[in-house]
Amino acid sequence: MTILVYMMFIVGLIPESLYAQNKSSSNYGDWSIDLTVTSAYDNNILKYSDKYIERFKNREDAGRFHINRYDDLLMNYDVRVACSNWFIKNLRTIFSASADHKAYSYNSSKSWSSFDFGIQQYVTSSTSLMFSYSYLPEFYVAHFRDDDWINLYGYTPETFQPYTFSKDEYALWLQQNIVTSTRVRLYFSYMKYFYNEHFTEYDSQNMMYGIRLFQDISKIVTADAGYRYITSDAKGYDEDFETKTNSDDVDATYHEHIFFAGIDVNLPKLMNKNNSVSLSGQFSKRLYKTENIGELDPLHAGRFDVNYRINFNYDIKLLNNFSAGLFYAWMYRDTDTSFQPNEEYVSDEKDYDQSQFGLILKYGFQF
Repeated sequence: MTILVYMMFIVGLIPESLYAQNKSSSNYGDWSIDLTVTSAYDNNILKYSDKYIERFKNREDAGRFHINRYDDLLMNYDVRVACSNWFIKNLRTIFSASADHKAYSYNSSKSWSSFDFGIQQYVTSSTSLMFSYSYLPEFYVAHFRDDDWINLYGYTPETFQPYTFSKDEYALWLQQNIVTSTRVRLYFSYMKYFYNEHFTEYDSQNMMYGIRLFQDISKIVTADAGYRYITSDAKGYDEDFETKTNSDDVDATYHEHIFFAGIDVNLPKLMNKNNSVSLSGQFSKRLYKTENIGELDPLHAGRFDVNYRINFNYDIKLLNNFSAGLFYAWMYRDTDTSFQPNEEYVSDEKDYDQSQFGLILKYGFQF
């Protein structure tokens, strides 16, 4: 079992060429390892609104801020290993695993890791099916007030507690090459979020359904577009004797629509090096579905979030197995509610603007 776990962990991302349906001459399959190191600057690591950035600067809200800076420098280390073999005639099977760690320079509490395991099976030469499992042990969001502690201690600094969660995700996708230049991928994910003892009412079960279309427009241009729909069913209570209908806790149940599109362009060679750019954008709208009234659940009753995201990447292949890149990402959330008295409150709590940019180094080899 230990060896199996080790093998699953050591497997990862393989170059596109390995996905071709050419049978290997090795009895042990084809192996590949990809290592990625990213150095980046993040101007708003906790996604604070302008209101809370100002309060952090002014050292207000004793107990709320457990960070040294609201911006930070981070290092991201990612290793992916893969092994592909042919158990079913000429149909490739790919085992993969990856580990990812983000380390923040000035706010270690924000650092986090995740692990992913997957198996992809070609069922025909143009159709493949993939199952994956990913685990996120702990993710720190920020410190928020525990409502139960407010009842005991009032609005004191001690009522601010870390809002953290762990996550299990089981995912399945089916990819079909419609024609040589077009392929479509269907997604399904089941996710479980487990929050710490102060916020168990936020425990949730999420479902994600999606579709993504890839289109080769020319020899140097590829485009893609897709849609995802997420349902999140939050627990909504934190005591054994409670149910969601008789609870006095918040209910963060929501549905979300996500639209995205992107384009990749291979540029003319630069000093005889292959290089490319990519640009993508995403728009999403999240609708909170709680039946709680606005006075009892001001953060969720009638609330809706509109999110925007833009990503830009430039990559250049410096050696056969080594490439470097630059990236920029911008994210923005605008929060509002249909319950008019809470409009300013939810906006102050959840609006944010965030930018990230940095350098990516990738090294990969096959054996």
